Amino acid sequence: MDPRSRRSRDRLFTAALELAESHPISTLTVTQLADAAGVHRSTFYEHASSPADLVEQALTGELDDLRAALLEDRGDAATAVTTVTEEVLAHIARHAPIYRRELADGGGSLHSMLSRHFRETTRVLLARSRVSIDVEVAGVPHREVDEAASRFLADGTVGVIEGWLQHPEPRVKDFLRVYLAILPSWWPRAEG
Repeated sequence: MDPRSRRSRDRLFTAALELAESHPISTLTVTQLADAAGVHRSTFYEHASSPADLVEQALTGELDDLRAALLEDRGDAATAVTTVTEEVLAHIARHAPIYRRELADGGGSLHSMLSRHFRETTRVLLARSRVSIDVEVAGVPHREVDEAASRFLADGTVGVIEGWLQHPEPRVKDFLRVYLAILPSWWPRAEG
């Protein structure tokens, strides 16, 4: 991406996140976002198909950066996964008004976006042999068990996040105490 296009995208991302803090994503308009970013409507469409798409891209970009750091970490998987989990929670806490509203009652595209992110992280960690899901089910191929376990972990994690965000001031340490206690034994975690 050329520098000018990157600057426009970054301004759009900033505007999208700022507006989504105080407005439901479904009420945001292309004109509103383009005006807030100081770009033309046609520039908006060079980067996103809709306001919801733009907000998701902005949030996903931050999450993807955290995943990249996890994959670069050469330490033990349990510590790396727990550290990145803390950073993902810090990301969610920074954007709590957006996530709180958009995840309410299991709804919306952000539930799907977070679930996809967690599933993809698990898939990449499995493919790189950083983690393994040591669950055997008679008559079921291991890849199907891995897929089911990845979905269980991803959607369960989003569900716990939804509950955590209902607290007036969600704290990462509170989430981690509960989350690490209920994680399946086959998923790596650093206690402490």
